[in-house]
Amino acid sequence: LVRAFPRSTYVAAQLATAHYHLRDYDTAQVAFEELLQADPYRLEHVDIYSNILFVKEAKRALSYVAHNAVSVDKYRPETCCIVGNYYSLKAEHEKAVVYFQRALRLDREYLSAWTLMGHEYLELKNSAAAVHAYRRAVEINPRDYRAWYALGQAYELLQMPFYALYYHRKAAAIKPYDPRMWTALGGCYKALSRRDEAIRC
Repeated sequence: LVRAFPRSTYVAAQLATAHYHLRDYDTAQVAFEELLQADPYRLEHVDIYSNILFVKEAKRALSYVAHNAVSVDKYRPETCCIVGNYYSLKAEHEKAVVYFQRALRLDREYLSAWTLMGHEYLELKNSAAAVHAYRRAVEINPRDYRAWYALGQAYELLQMPFYALYYHRKAAAIKPYDPRMWTALGGCYKALSRRDEAIRC
């Protein structure tokens, strides 16, 4: 597709997103930077770019992307999500929640905002709200492994390994080649004293 449509920003965004999902963050970051040079007013998929900058703890770059997104259109859910990521990276979790909630007021089906808001609630030690947010994400897209995995982590924090096991199994079924899923499953089996199954993970 890149050869057929070399100037398509849509194709470039899909390619960058694919690298992100493969956890090839360096390649994805370069691809998103090239995309934004070609289309500086673009907001679609820029929330994914902000996730990469968050993971890489690139505070200055994320600040720039957030300011740019606000100047382009502060009433887009993607913008709210980017700003939420920025505040989360600064460990201002209450402000991050506010922006993820704004994103959800603009688009109730915005999967990333539900998942990221769940993460913030966990940081704020509000497990019930986190579980609610993750469950909402799972309702929107049952094939999104991140929400299933996050639900498993939430129940691990609540020291409920049987429930955590259920959600980690779901995540592992969706993304069987991700070692994090199997490590989490092994941890649950170990907590349940199911040693043989833990070893098999």
